[in-house]
Amino acid sequence: MVGCERRRSNRLFLWTGDDLMKMEKQLVTGWAGVVVLLTSLRLVGTNPTTYGWFGGLAVLTVVLVAWQITRVLASWRGDNLTVKATWWLVWRHWWRWGLAMVWLTLLTLPFGLWGLSSRLLVRLRLPATLINFVGLHRHVLGGIAIMGYLVLAIAGGYYLPRFLRRIAPYPLPLRQKGCWRSGWWGIGGGFLGLFTAELLVGVAWWSGSRLPESFSRPMTVGLAFLIWAVLSAVGVWLFIGVLRLAGGQSAAFGSPWRLPDWRLLILLILAGGLNAWQAVNQQPQFMATSIISHRGVDAGHGVQNTLGALRHVSKQRPAYVEMDLHETKDRHWVVLHDENLQQLAQRSVTPHDLTLKQLQRLVVRENGYRDHLVGWETYLRAAEAKHQRLLVEMKTTPQDTPHMIQRFASQYGQRLIHDHDAVHSLDYRVVTRLKQKVPRLPVGYITPFNWVSPRSVPADFYSFQRISLSQEFILAAAQQRINTYVWTPDTSVAMARMWALGTNGQITNEASRLRWVVHQPVETQRWAVLQNFVLSYI
Repeated sequence: MVGCERRRSNRLFLWTGDDLMKMEKQLVTGWAGVVVLLTSLRLVGTNPTTYGWFGGLAVLTVVLVAWQITRVLASWRGDNLTVKATWWLVWRHWWRWGLAMVWLTLLTLPFGLWGLSSRLLVRLRLPATLINFVGLHRHVLGGIAIMGYLVLAIAGGYYLPRFLRRIAPYPLPLRQKGCWRSGWWGIGGGFLGLFTAELLVGVAWWSGSRLPESFSRPMTVGLAFLIWAVLSAVGVWLFIGVLRLAGGQSAAFGSPWRLPDWRLLILLILAGGLNAWQAVNQQPQFMATSIISHRGVDAGHGVQNTLGALRHVSKQRPAYVEMDLHETKDRHWVVLHDENLQQLAQRSVTPHDLTLKQLQRLVVRENGYRDHLVGWETYLRAAEAKHQRLLVEMKTTPQDTPHMIQRFASQYGQRLIHDHDAVHSLDYRVVTRLKQKVPRLPVGYITPFNWVSPRSVPADFYSFQRISLSQEFILAAAQQRINTYVWTPDTSVAMARMWALGTNGQITNEASRLRWVVHQPVETQRWAVLQNFVLSYI
């Protein structure tokens, strides 16, 4: 007896070996077809400006996934359905499949979606006012999104077994103990595959400085192919495990370890080879990277946004010193990041509560150093004396005075242009108002997370958030001939990954460390390409 026993109408179904092998071959071929289509979708989605082919392939992929799951449900009955009958079942429940695929997409979107997450998001065009509203209220909306995600996941887990029974070609039996156990083994095997992919990244890291440079690129392509094969098996294996937990299953389920027909196997190898080659050679990669000191600090020397830290970091000659401005009670600006001074000065006050002179008398402490807050005019003069370019972040709050940005542009716009400085902000209203007032001043938009097309919020450059950054967002900006900076990579691993993605600059608290990383030979850092490749899937 093979697999979990099934009872329907008080009759026990048993499969013969030939039936089992035939059904499993069909199912494995279906999974292979899904993998080929998803890989093709990844390749087509590399260019963020393509919509037609990408949309068509996406629809075809959804249909094939629905067809494959329907065939899996057919296998639970112990005999086989014809292809025609299976397609008919998909069509009959098309609206249920639509809801299920929307649920599945929303649930997996934060986790890579088979490497398609960023390829979908980079095509999303929304009004700039909506994007700015989300960015300015990200903490509240983020909490709401997390709660909504949990509700979606719990509701989906509750209704998934019922959904499977609704679209099944016959009433499905209840889950059995053996199926639960096999389901958890399937999920565990999937995570073991992810661990294997990380081991292959480790092999690339270990061999990068030990093999001749001529071997580096072909070896990276080969390892990328192996990682693709592992992740493909992982995706199918995890999916099988989830379905087993949701509704139970027979042994005729299509093991990802059993090979499909040789012709489809060749197609799989070609698809994987193209995917691996594209991952290793996609541009931009390893661009010349500007070193930007975050809040004017390097390796914890000094207190952020103070003259002491500026004097120290300017010796490193970064491309920019990034610093922050808040408006004060008397309509001046203080160099400060936090809206509340509790952490730096142990006083629960905001810049709007005090005048500039009162703020400058405050002692701030960080990293074992102590210093005084400084006004914007004083900081700017110090930077000019050292010929140090600045990247000014304009902080906005509801307490700001009307026309604050226009006033800043009138007083300092031409001076910043003369000094070759730049301005960026999390508030898109700053970008638009400064460009209207001082068109020649470089003004960038800071993305709190990367979730829409950069074309939705035009700017002179973008400061992308690191965690959700992908090559597609950088490519979308590059196609507009716009520089991309990333914040805030502080470890050597994160710096190498961002360098491999092709960012034009990195805003970091460890400027000297970044200088060391980007002076390493590119061939020794190709492991970062593979690491980005793995993370794009998960």
